[in-house]
Amino acid sequence: MPIFTLAIGIAITAWVGIMGATAMLRTEAANKWFGEMLEQSPALMMVNGFGLFVTAALVGFNLLVPAIVTATFVKWALVGIGVSQLSTLFMQLRGGASSAAMAGPAVLLVLAVIYWFIRT
Repeated sequence: MPIFTLAIGIAITAWVGIMGATAMLRTEAANKWFGEMLEQSPALMMVNGFGLFVTAALVGFNLLVPAIVTATFVKWALVGIGVSQLSTLFMQLRGGASSAAMAGPAVLLVLAVIYWFIRT
């Protein structure tokens, strides 16, 4: 496996996994991001966090054991990441967020697209 693929896979796994875990734990940062910025209810924040954590696990396990977690699972995980980041960007645009606030979801979306083409 090329180091480029490994680096992007680890970055996506860490980034999305931390986002999911903090959303499920309802940390202060997650409450600010999901609750105040994206205006999600606590229940929706938990569901969103669980989904993010599962997608991160699929990408991570595909790096470790590709025979068990196949490219099909990774494709669906990347679609989930893409949909979540596009909806985040849409909600930020609707809410008038700054360009700096939109940089994170945009970069994660680009990483997911790159990973789609190099891994699946």
